Amino acid sequence: MQMDESMLWPYKISSNIDTQVDADVLVIGGGMAGPLAAITAAKLGLKVVLVDKGCANYSGAAGAGFDHWGSCINPASRITAEELTDIRVTSQGGYCSAIAKYINNRESYDVLLEMENYGAKVRDTNDVFKGAEFRDEKTGLLFASDYDNKYTLRVWGRTFKPALYRELKKTGVALYERVMVTSLLNDKGKQGARVIGATGVNVRTGQFYTFRSKATILCA
Repeated sequence: MQMDESMLWPYKISSNIDTQVDADVLVIGGGMAGPLAAITAAKLGLKVVLVDKGCANYSGAAGAGFDHWGSCINPASRITAEELTDIRVTSQGGYCSAIAKYINNRESYDVLLEMENYGAKVRDTNDVFKGAEFRDEKTGLLFASDYDNKYTLRVWGRTFKPALYRELKKTGVALYERVMVTSLLNDKGKQGARVIGATGVNVRTGQFYTFRSKATILCA
């Protein structure tokens, strides 16, 4: 019986190949946090490697896009990071990290401006919603949920991952996509010792990778 060629695995099997990659900073995960960390490190002049089990242009929870961004420090907001932290901690009965929520409330607008600088669409620049109750006419920012306190922004989330991907390329981050990280490497092989890298396998070809790094950032 002759096998239909369309049923064959389309990628060349390379499970016998072991590739070693060295970097100053290894970033594991290509969602939102990973690329932002990688770009920041690359701009400091460090050799950065980012590994993602999918394609960093689309992977992660943000890959399909989103429409909201919590940002109480924006110019139109009427609520402080401290006030919003208290509200969110109270609403969750205290079962959350108040410190993490405060940092997010305090810094999320700066990250949003960074994303806008990379090419993500944040404002209603075409005046599609001009005059709407949820639009700030001075800045072009759009808001959701609470139109009075204005701490949740509406954004064009589908533009964010492509913008990050372009910036990764621009800053020279080395991308290893379709590579699933399988383990972290510890100094001298001792569990609990300093992390000095990771191992991974290409999910299409089976090629094995050993990543060695001075610092490892886990964003998976």
